[in-house]
Amino acid sequence: MPYQSEHALEELQAFVAVVEAQGFSAAARATRGRKATLSKRVQELEARLGVPLLVRTTRSLRLTDEGRAYFEHASRALASVRDAEAVVLSAKAEPRGVLRVTTSASMAALVMDSVVETYLARHARVRVELHVSEHRGDLIREGFDLAVWAGALEDSSLIARRLGIADGGYYASPRYLARRPEPTSPEELSAHDTIAVPKGDAPMDWTFVVSGRPKRVTLRPRLVVSDLALAARAAAAGMGIVRAPYSVVEPYVAKKQLVAILRESTPPGLEVHAVFPAGGALVPKTRVFVDLLQAWFEREPHGARRGDRQR
Repeated sequence: MPYQSEHALEELQAFVAVVEAQGFSAAARATRGRKATLSKRVQELEARLGVPLLVRTTRSLRLTDEGRAYFEHASRALASVRDAEAVVLSAKAEPRGVLRVTTSASMAALVMDSVVETYLARHARVRVELHVSEHRGDLIREGFDLAVWAGALEDSSLIARRLGIADGGYYASPRYLARRPEPTSPEELSAHDTIAVPKGDAPMDWTFVVSGRPKRVTLRPRLVVSDLALAARAAAAGMGIVRAPYSVVEPYVAKKQLVAILRESTPPGLEVHAVFPAGGALVPKTRVFVDLLQAWFEREPHGARRGDRQR
């Protein structure tokens, strides 16, 4: 038996349409085709396979065991064809509409001047709504097209694309260190003023590396703020020690208003991912923005290290 016939794809499409519509007449209406043509294609398919796929009566239609197995594979095959076409068509399409992005303050500071500016300048038919929050919400329920998150990701149905590494560390101002001895180990933080930015209901602790192993230190912060930029500003004013991405503290470090401390215990930078609902990367407005993010991480040496490209 030959694997294909001249009308193999038409036979497959006709069969799936009839099963999904639960009848030849309904399938003809749904596909705007002719009932006789659909019937002919299904008959040709059964003849080519050598087994009945449907049991027909005057009032009903049901699948045979072979028909059920064929339908499961055939429907998946058609879905793959549609996905392949969508990829090609989206590659040619101009981004348009509103792109809703959620990210943390540190990530917003990292990409605002370059990625967002370039995206808007190149694509006149899009608007960007950038939501800044330390809380990781439900992208689908809250209507976001994309999230840019640093740190570990929870298992979910979302798709993640690794962008790179965001470097950071622990910082204090020379003014603060002039009146309080610089800590030489994470354990000494309990005797210091710390500035924390809580993330939802997660415990307020900082992670270090001691003797090659991760170590968490629980905080009793003197100051709690909801924004990393505000935390960095408070640290530069001498209010305490802060943990922050380099992109946030860079202006203060350049002016020598903040200095890095506990370098030997500082863990590697955080992985940064673009996260979106399944199928979201096929939408031009999302795909183009993520490509710009990827390109930025591949060329930008400050505050980020190059990441491996993956889905």
